[in-house]
Amino acid sequence: MAEEPTAGTREPASTEDLEEQGDAVADFVEELLARMGIDAIAEPTIVGGRVYVDVLDAPEEDLAVLIGKHGQTLDAIQELARQIVGRQLGQRIRVIVDVQDYRKRRTQALEERARRLAEDVRREGGERALEPMNPLERKIVHDAVHGVEGVETISRGEEPNRHVVIRRI
Repeated sequence: MAEEPTAGTREPASTEDLEEQGDAVADFVEELLARMGIDAIAEPTIVGGRVYVDVLDAPEEDLAVLIGKHGQTLDAIQELARQIVGRQLGQRIRVIVDVQDYRKRRTQALEERARRLAEDVRREGGERALEPMNPLERKIVHDAVHGVEGVETISRGEEPNRHVVIRRI
């Protein structure tokens, strides 16, 4: 296995590397789904230098199983794919695994909620704490609130209870 370069020396992955990663992750996800007894297709795409693998054509009753409560099963599938395929290829893999646009819908809902709460905080003062979230979801909230003048966000707590707080500045 190749050693990972340090963060300061890491070069962006080439399109060929990303395509190889996408194909390998899609193969891994399809095999995992088959072992779970779920008949679905994993389709890799590359958007903005990032690998996305979308799970498509899963039976309706299996979608909830694949996503899990608050996306926890989907997060676990994504992390397994990242770790195992990364070791197989000897590369650091940054992949987003999604099931019928769940992550896209979740991102939009988080952004809308964060902006709405930020506007409330700007008008009324005080602070609002959101529910615990994974690091990616916290970043989505921080980024969404960044565009609202007069408020800021901070993260509080320890994993797995780390959450974002929106407060007036």
